[in-house]
Amino acid sequence: MPDDNSSNDDNILELLFEPDNAEILTQLRNEPKTALELEKFVDKVRLDQSLSFLIKNGFVKKTEKNEDVLYSVDIDHLSKVLENQENFQNIDNGLAKLDSFLN
Repeated sequence: MPDDNSSNDDNILELLFEPDNAEILTQLRNEPKTALELEKFVDKVRLDQSLSFLIKNGFVKKTEKNEDVLYSVDIDHLSKVLENQENFQNIDNGLAKLDSFLN
């Protein structure tokens, strides 16, 4: 019987490297951005879907500053998921996918 957690982890990892999600994480790697700034890279509908997934799974934080909503990557959580021993085999595949998407 497959481990539901392992299956869920694999699914999350696969979705993490989906092109829109990967692009958002790439854009947020150095500094927080507003949704308007992120819309330059991902259209609004897909951006809303991707941010929802990324926030729900703890990869992106949503904070309010003045009247702006800022999104930032939770690098600690992202690193923890990528370094998880069960995910280790998937890291190379995921990074290769991310690299091919970005280049």
